[in-house]
Amino acid sequence: MVKQKLDIGFFTSMYSQVNGTAIACRNLAEAMAKYTGHNIHVFAPGIDKPKKIPNNLHLHNFFGAKISPKTGFVLSFPIHKYFFCNHDYLDIAHIHTHASFGSMAINWAKYLGIPMTGTHNSPLSFYTAQYIPVLGKLLARMDWVWRYERHVLDKYDLVSVPTKSKKDLLRDQRFKEPIVCLTNGISDLYFTDVKENGIRDKYNLDGKKILLYASRLSPEKHQLSIIKTFRKIQKEVPDSHLVLVGSDGPSSAHVSKLIKKKYYKDNVSYLGRVPFTDLLKLYNTADLACLWSWIEAEGLVLIEAMAQGTPCVGANAVGISNVIRHGKTGYLANNLDEFKKRVVELLKNDDLRAEMGIHSKMVAQNYKISKVAKTWLKLYKFIINELYPLRFYKKERKERVELVKEFVHKLPIVNF
Repeated sequence: MVKQKLDIGFFTSMYSQVNGTAIACRNLAEAMAKYTGHNIHVFAPGIDKPKKIPNNLHLHNFFGAKISPKTGFVLSFPIHKYFFCNHDYLDIAHIHTHASFGSMAINWAKYLGIPMTGTHNSPLSFYTAQYIPVLGKLLARMDWVWRYERHVLDKYDLVSVPTKSKKDLLRDQRFKEPIVCLTNGISDLYFTDVKENGIRDKYNLDGKKILLYASRLSPEKHQLSIIKTFRKIQKEVPDSHLVLVGSDGPSSAHVSKLIKKKYYKDNVSYLGRVPFTDLLKLYNTADLACLWSWIEAEGLVLIEAMAQGTPCVGANAVGISNVIRHGKTGYLANNLDEFKKRVVELLKNDDLRAEMGIHSKMVAQNYKISKVAKTWLKLYKFIINELYPLRFYKKERKERVELVKEFVHKLPIVNF
């Protein structure tokens, strides 16, 4: 039987950084503590402890070396901890990154005799290429990285992914069921009813039709391509303006250099990382939001914009294709020419844009982190009580898969 107050272990190599995986893990940890009242224990390197956290959120910081200043990535291999677990109170391990701390979590779970679940956001081959100099790019080209991930995830009782297209990607790479689709969710604060209150005046955007791109400046986000494409958009919609918001990253110098050129300096603004209240107001006042990336787990910035009633245009790719409802909350584009066409169409059509904004706000309700946290609690209890015993007693995988299928039908925001 599950005890009344669970002790849930989160294991991740990224927690305090500004990237999708770290933000998703951090949001869920805080939401689980806030909305469910259970004890959450985060095991990660380089944790920047906030001034205020819930009493039931416990941060266990590990030593590591920051190997990429622009991304904040911390490399840590706590081998001395792999086989010595002093946390025998844990009831379940939730693994968010699958190398290093994922391996430690597997060893701890086996030692403690507790179940394991894992969330797969972005392929390890992407992280190695982006965050590990030289060697990472070589490893990313090898099938070995996919093989390693398959080997690790095969040990879990249950795997979750944020979107159906992400599950299809894993299945194409021969990952085994059971895999469920459950959004990472966004903070309920993104649904706050805000007004512009001078935000356009503050950032010199009065009288402009705003295309907002909120994201860290990084090559995989293709901000340079969007800036160049925007030049064509602006010729057809003269009062349009591209606003880039987000923290610095590997592309910062290139973006800054490009937008200083004669044509772009009056039509493109990079605001950097803005206060949260300003970000909400920018989402609210923007006419459109966009994201041009082919490797998103989900595209949380699009959902954040939708929560403020702003329609979106994005790449018809893994993750994003499940967030944007094509023709209802915005448009998906297969290439930059299509992207330009869709953005121009929506910037020129106020009525269509308003209609899509209403649908966007309705769809975004399913992504509230409070709902996601409560759903995860049901999954944890199900894994502990019903799923883990099947693996422990070496029942056939098919039996586990069928049990998961039956259970997730009861959960409105989970799909198989």
